[in-house]
Amino acid sequence: MRNGYRVRGRRAAGLALGLALLVVPFLGSPAFAHRARHAHRHPHRARVLVVGGPVVLAAPVVIRGVAHGAIDFDVEPATTEVHVDGTLRGQADQFDGHPEKLYLRAGTHRITLVTPDGETHTRKVRIVAGHEINLSLDFED
Repeated sequence: MRNGYRVRGRRAAGLALGLALLVVPFLGSPAFAHRARHAHRHPHRARVLVVGGPVVLAAPVVIRGVAHGAIDFDVEPATTEVHVDGTLRGQADQFDGHPEKLYLRAGTHRITLVTPDGETHTRKVRIVAGHEINLSLDFED
């Protein structure tokens, strides 16, 4: 019986050593170090980018003969960068409806928000000409 315990003990020790050899290189990786450094700033919680349904604009917006739709941003922090289809368009506070909104051609666009800390959130949105959508996201605690 005692011999059986030794065998189990040796197997458990071997398993623990094997697991440690797999995990230790990961703990030293740059990706893990980045997560460890920023874990206190960015607790893992679900952030949901809320896109409201399209609302008809009071007056149609036509730029260079093409009807456009609009996005009204409600994003915190206000200095969050707004990228449309991979191109930086400005900061979220520039498009918060006061004084301006982000006007885009009709179609599907990829909106990426990047905070000053580097946290990103991407979403595809469908723009309808003559309509406005509201986009809200709160990165701050």
